[in-house]
Amino acid sequence: MQSFATKHILLSLIIVMVVASCSTAQRATDVDAIRVPIAPYLKMTCQELATEQNSLVSDARAAGAKVDDSYRSDKNTELVTWVLFWPAVFWMDGNQGDASKLASLKGQLDTIQEAQKVNKCSL
Repeated sequence: MQSFATKHILLSLIIVMVVASCSTAQRATDVDAIRVPIAPYLKMTCQELATEQNSLVSDARAAGAKVDDSYRSDKNTELVTWVLFWPAVFWMDGNQGDASKLASLKGQLDTIQEAQKVNKCSL
């Protein structure tokens, strides 16, 4: 009976460790936009909105590439650590910083598009 309980506890502990250690890394396509206020953009002209949008698109592409690179790196590291040294998986950080920046950029782009509609800019 004690052997069964010990096996049960050990199995439960392993399951908890596996679930807790899953990587928090995200792909760029999985990052949701963070909503930003529209008020500052409503004060901009259509030309200023277009310039800001072009700048943000460039920044978002770079941030998306960085998020995807860190995602791939994190997944490769996760695989290697599970095979060679599984406790190291618990120290993986994920790519939350890069994903947060990308989410902010996506939110700004969404808001600029909304401001362009409100200001009746030709798209």
